[in-house]
Formats: sequence, structure tokens, C-alpha cells
Amino acid sequence: MNLHESESGRQVVAIGVMAVALVAALAVGNLAPTTATGTAASAPAWLQAVETGQDHIEPRELAREILAAPKDLVLVDLRPAEEFAGFHLPGAVNLTVPQVCGDEGKALFAANPRLVVLYSNGPAHPGQAWVELKRQGRDNVKVLAGGLDDFKAQVLTPPSLREGATEAGSKAAAPEQALVQAFFLGDPKPNPLAAWATDPAELTRPTMVSPRWLHERLDRTVVLDLRSAEEYAALHVPGALPLSLAKIRQKHGDRDLFFVPDPQLAAHFGGLGITRSTPVVIYADAKFQDATMAAVALLRLGHEKLAILEGGILRWATERRPLVAAATTPKPATYEPAPGASAFAIEIDELAAKVAAGGTPILDVRPPEFFRGEKTTEARAGHIPGAKNRVFSKDLTRTADGQWLRPRAELEREYAALGITEDQPLVVHCRTGHTATETWFVLRHLLGHEHVRYYQGSWTEWAERADLPAVTGEK
Repeated sequence: MNLHESESGRQVVAIGVMAVALVAALAVGNLAPTTATGTAASAPAWLQAVETGQDHIEPRELAREILAAPKDLVLVDLRPAEEFAGFHLPGAVNLTVPQVCGDEGKALFAANPRLVVLYSNGPAHPGQAWVELKRQGRDNVKVLAGGLDDFKAQVLTPPSLREGATEAGSKAAAPEQALVQAFFLGDPKPNPLAAWATDPAELTRPTMVSPRWLHERLDRTVVLDLRSAEEYAALHVPGALPLSLAKIRQKHGDRDLFFVPDPQLAAHFGGLGITRSTPVVIYADAKFQDATMAAVALLRLGHEKLAILEGGILRWATERRPLVAAATTPKPATYEPAPGASAFAIEIDELAAKVAAGGTPILDVRPPEFFRGEKTTEARAGHIPGAKNRVFSKDLTRTADGQWLRPRAELEREYAALGITEDQPLVVHCRTGHTATETWFVLRHLLGHEHVRYYQGSWTEWAERADLPAVTGEK
């Protein structure tokens, strides 16, 4: 689905709404003024509104309005109470036609909303109410074209189930559709897995924060969106800036491997309006490791005021927090890196010396078949001698409303079973340094392992060095 494409059949819908309004006008009486001789005067303003399409709002346009969660939008559901209880648009109030045209409506309009949208299953009752409200001088009222039935068909039905759907189009629309359905159909009740957000008064160290915490601080926080450019363009957190990992990493053969040099890294973040004192919140969707990769890039520069959004943007949508398509243009700043900030990283020669001495535990977070050497995409198969294996994805679980870290007690127990404790030195690596950022961030900044280090070159770099040892098998 694309909420931002023009809707076909707009004129047909407009004509349908117009016809309903005309019938409604007859029901409430002839609203056109007459002259002393009984002849009709010029057409009333409400007819002109119908003629120009100002009487209605299309389902996709209304969806964009609701997703942005403006406080000056009022939705009035005119269906029976039992239907309203079964399902209604987020934030809607349930009134009858007489109520919205009477005292309840007066109280509703007293707050001077920018826009009031009337809806039912179809356009009949909303059309009647619209004409009466127009007669009362209400110029900020519209009817949902096609009613709730059309809204469900155009907005909430998966693209693959719509008439004329193509496999490519449905696949491209899937990420946006997931957010839309989470917003309108998801359960905003607390998720029991949401236990890692610390929600501090101010960001002072790397952590995780909740959607509520970020929502309250959008005006003073730089938000980085790590999803694809297409996903960002469709819907994102208001004010968020897109960050492509490819822009902050260097090519090594056919893959991204190392971060760009720190001065270039600092210039890139400065271009996003970030300084070392700027609070930064990072989010992704299905790839938690993308968020941790961006976090590690900032930590290389000494950036401590950063957090990852717990549950990602899918949980944000499920909690019905605002989503927009409008891009934000940052005001460039100068980022001054902190000297020695990247000491948490370890380079290949230092690691090789430690391996030769046999004194540093290593955690390889690649899938087991790559660790054992049964599969490889690198110069050699296998793993660093003495390394232990625990695939990075074991830290995570996926639910209908986002990707979450598993309970703390479970992670601590599983790492302890591998002999990994808080006071023990440890080096973490993967294939290209990407997924290892997730394990490193969890161990260092969430579980409090102060002596864990990150090997960016990972197995790709190690396997290329024929002078360095490699072994295959389980151990």
C-alpha cells in the first residue's frame, strides 16, 4: 500500500457523496434561501462545497491524517454502540446524528478542532449530519468517502488481497502496510518483554528507551532511522533522519567491513546536526543489529548520549504514536570526537597476539554451521582457535508488535553457561563486524560487562591472513 499515491475513482466517489448530501438536504428541508416572490436565490455555500469536493475526505487521506496523530482532528463514529465497541478508528467518539447536531456536537466544536470527520459504514448518515452541521455554520466538517467499509478496503486490507495486486507491488508495500496495520489494528497494551528501557530523566550513557519516553522528547532529540530509504520515505517517526549504514562503512571486496575513518565518521554525523552533546535515539525494525551498528559508530567518536528505541518502529506504531512521510532537513553541526573513544575496539594484530598467548576468551556470534566450517563465504572456513559460539539472534525474539530482547535473567544464565561473566575479558566478533555489534552492545551496555571488546574486522579479515590459525569443528 502507498498512502501517498493519488486515489483512482475520486470523481465517482465525490459524485456519490454529493448525491447523499442532496438527499440529506431534502430530509432536513430546503436550505436554499428564497426571494420575496418565492424564487430560489443563488445556490447555498454547502452546495458549492459538495460541487468542489470539500464535503468529503478520501480513506487514504484520512489515514495519513490519523497516522500523524494531530490533536486538532476529531473523528465521530455514527454507528450503533455495539458496532463501535467491536471496532472503530483510533480516538473516535461515538455519537448519533441527533447528538452530533445537538448539544453534544456543540461541546465537541467548542474546542475549535481543525477538522471533524464523520463516518459510518457508508455515507448516508454522515451525509445527513454534514448538511445540518453546514447549515449551523460548521465549515470544518467532512464525511469519510465510502464510509468505514471503503476505509477497510483501501487502507487496512493487505495489498496482496486487493484487486489488481502484483507480487512485486505487494512486497514493496509490505513494510508500510505492517506499520499501518499495527497502528490501526495492533494491541497497544504493554508488552511483557518491554523490560529493558531505562527511560532516564536525561540521556547520559548508552541505554534503551521506550516509545513513550521518546515521544515526550521529540523536540529535543535527534532520531535516526536505520531502515531502507523506501521505508523511511513511506512512514517514519516525526523529525527522524535516515541513516544508511553503507555511508559510514567502507567496501572490502564485495562487502562492507570497516567503518570509514573517524574524521569522516564525525563529518557524517555532524551533517545530521549531531554534536557530542546531542541526545540521539536510534531505531530499526526487524534488524536490531542495524541500530546497534549505528550506536557503535557513534561510540567510536565518544558519543555517550544515545539510546536504542525498545521494540523499534513497529512498537511505536502499535502504541499509536505519530507516523509521517515528510522528510526533515537537518541543520549541519561540527562533531568533535573524543580522543581515545574507540579503545573498546580491538585490532587484528592485538587479537592475534592474545590468541597466541592463549589468554583471551572469544565469542563468535555467526551461525553454527559457519563456526564449524561447514559453510563459508570467506577466504577460509572455520573459526579462531579457542572461540566459543553463540549466534547473535539468540538474544532476540519477535512478536506481532516488534523485535525485543529476551528477559535479562535468561540472557545472563545462557552467557554464564558459556563461561562469560561480568568481570571476565572477552572479544566479540562475527563475519563482517555487523551482527557482533548487537552482542557487544547487549553485553557491554545492557548487561554491564565492562571488559568486553569488539573486533570489527571479524572472520572476514582473520580468514584472509594465512599466517593466522583457523580450526574447524565444534570446538
